[in-house]
Amino acid sequence: MIEYLLQDKKYLLSYQDLREEYIRICEMTDGEFLKNLPAAAHIACVICYLKEIPTYLALCDIGIVHELIHLMHIPEGNTTSLKEIRDLFKQHLLLS
Repeated sequence: MIEYLLQDKKYLLSYQDLREEYIRICEMTDGEFLKNLPAAAHIACVICYLKEIPTYLALCDIGIVHELIHLMHIPEGNTTSLKEIRDLFKQHLLLS
């Protein structure tokens, strides 16, 4: 279990659970992935934080967190394909 403090509040995180959730999301079909976008966005936030991925990379217009929000907010107007977003998810959020 990983324990960390943030603004005087203690949080616990299981790296193994996080890794299993990452793998579960990566193995989803495109349809399942689209139905589970909030879970994908949540885990993207957690992993970006833990891996210390710079916010300008995660939140920029082609950053993984921003792209997941695009899919939830403007799915028909997104200029990045679902395949590209899923590849970005797998590459940037990879846990060993």
